[in-house]
Amino acid sequence: MLPSHFAVPAPFSRLLRFSAPFAMMMLCLWFLQSRVELPSPQALVSLITQVPPLQWLGALIATCVSFLALGRYDMVAHRHIGTGFDSRPVRGVGMVAIALSQTVGFGLITGSFARWRLLPGLRPIQAAQVTSFVAVTFLAALAAICAVFSLVLPLSALLKWGAVLTLACLFFAVGLSLLFPELRLARHRLRLPSLTAMLALLIWALVDVMAAGTALWMLLPDGINLGWTLLLPVYFLALGAAIISSAPGGLGPFELTLFALLPSQNPGDLMAAIIAFRLVYFALPALVSAGVLAYPRLLFSGSPCAETIQQHPEAILPKNRLRSETGIIRQNGGQLLSCGPEQVAVLDSPQCSIGLFDPVASPSATGPLWLQAYARRRNAAACVYKCSAATAQGLRHGGWKVLRIAEEAVLTPLTFSEKGSSRRQLRRKLRQASKAGVEVRAAAPRLPLEQMARVDHAWQHSHGHTLGTTMGRFEPGYLAHHKVFLAWHAQEIIGFVSFHVSSKEWCLDLIRISPGAPDGTGHALIREAIAAAADQALPQLSLAAVPDHHLAHHVDKGLRRFKACFAPRWQPLYMAAPGWWQMAISIAELIRLVHRPPRLQPALQDNQPQATAASPPLPHNLDEQNEIALSRSA
Repeated sequence: MLPSHFAVPAPFSRLLRFSAPFAMMMLCLWFLQSRVELPSPQALVSLITQVPPLQWLGALIATCVSFLALGRYDMVAHRHIGTGFDSRPVRGVGMVAIALSQTVGFGLITGSFARWRLLPGLRPIQAAQVTSFVAVTFLAALAAICAVFSLVLPLSALLKWGAVLTLACLFFAVGLSLLFPELRLARHRLRLPSLTAMLALLIWALVDVMAAGTALWMLLPDGINLGWTLLLPVYFLALGAAIISSAPGGLGPFELTLFALLPSQNPGDLMAAIIAFRLVYFALPALVSAGVLAYPRLLFSGSPCAETIQQHPEAILPKNRLRSETGIIRQNGGQLLSCGPEQVAVLDSPQCSIGLFDPVASPSATGPLWLQAYARRRNAAACVYKCSAATAQGLRHGGWKVLRIAEEAVLTPLTFSEKGSSRRQLRRKLRQASKAGVEVRAAAPRLPLEQMARVDHAWQHSHGHTLGTTMGRFEPGYLAHHKVFLAWHAQEIIGFVSFHVSSKEWCLDLIRISPGAPDGTGHALIREAIAAAADQALPQLSLAAVPDHHLAHHVDKGLRRFKACFAPRWQPLYMAAPGWWQMAISIAELIRLVHRPPRLQPALQDNQPQATAASPPLPHNLDEQNEIALSRSA
């Protein structure tokens, strides 16, 4: 480390940063002039005027296509940052900002200023974030595009190896985005673009650079015989050099790279094409952007998105919802979204927005098709997970792709009976549990959390890592919203089950049985829950779903056998997505979230009475046992 008297003064450091791009520009232009013999200005003007009007028109059309793609690129950036601005003004502002920054230089400053000025409500830090995101990801996309073209063109082995390394880094970034979408750097968090965003960025960057390269190719004089496919990779490399240099308009590095990679072309003709290209692709857009910056009303600046889709916290889950299982959003960070009268429980992940089950309220005939628009605003895929046949059919009619993925075991408590050959196995299990002395009863409002936690810990030790996200995990605040049933043996809790509750249905969530518990303990717990549901005249009790696809025959056969003992009605459940690409992303993301769930966050709970520390006498009934369990220490 240098002594303090050798430290570079701050004003000098700022001067160095601002003067470096100009120094690079002057150095490249001097080097180009010393190595290449260029014609006189009059000769260059003559060559430029010889370009036919039809070619000028073609270059202008290609320039428009390029800037339209850049506007779309900006839209992806705003969605990733989460600025809340809709797509229409963002596209126009992005085109103006890029037209200004590519001509003036100092892209981070000029691009941020243009976005901040033209989007009222956009904070300066957000404008800088969008500009930085556009610059970094565009360079990465450009590197990937150059790598692909390098592999198909007859280039040196060294360049081909560099292309392979670049593509390997790209695939590594894709895998990193899928498996570790958020990275921690010291105290900061870096959220990587989703796969949907990466694909969109790559597509729009490819459209942009190919259109811009086409504009240059259209302006080549007759003296240059250069194919379109040969010019494009050269243009890509020259563009990369120009962006990295931060020189105003890329002037100097852009020309030097083109001349270095096209040494056999006539210098005068090539320079005339470059000047014509700068007039069409740089000067004209810069004039338009200057006018818009001076009079922002020329551009529809807009305002934050019209909130036709409303967001609500999970705490307002209606008690009369048809699917009680939507209560899972109390634990996985989900929320309620509404569009008109329709409400859907939604879980947002880095890769997709997952609509859980059927709509909570006022389901439409077509299903929540609007979920795709919400997901698009996040650069995410959209899907609906474990919905009923009616919802799946409506989504299919709306153009979505549908897969059957599960079956739900459903019972009618009021008519449930243990009789019949289909429940013979259930009767046998209940007799075994009764003979072993297992006693089951609904838990009191104050749950014996310490003993339940020990059961959960023992169950995890026996079964391995617990799944999550779409399946519940043990947490006091979460269980406070559940109906819980406890199994006792020798004055100890040996198992428990919990149910999501609504006024229309209970749905099985957690089932935890201690290793070594008497056979039939789980069956006895469910049977007691069915009886309690019948006492409350509930029309339906769900034992939740089991996988039902061509790979499901090898997945958790024991769970299906356990539920089959109750001879339930098996109702098919489906997964739907707008397209197969989004379906694939959603399936991969759900697998990650279930098997590697995020850190457990305590659920909000109502005011619950606290357990006491008193030590009551030995129990004489299950109510007393429940109270003792509350007061026992670990």
